Amino acid sequence: MIQQVNCEKLIIEACIENSYEKALQAFTLNKIVPSMNVAKEVLDDLIEANKGYWSELI
Repeated sequence: MIQQVNCEKLIIEACIENSYEKALQAFTLNKIVPSMNVAKEVLDDLIEANKGYWSELI
């Protein structure tokens, strides 16, 4: 449970800071994401699907 909370805090930090690296770390730490490669694919797909709504991550 604590790991999931930390993951969610990290994704919030990533959004505030527009940080791709932190967002990737957050997705990688998530228990339902099996690997870093999958985390990157999911994150990249989410960025593409939400281009008009999200700030660009750097």
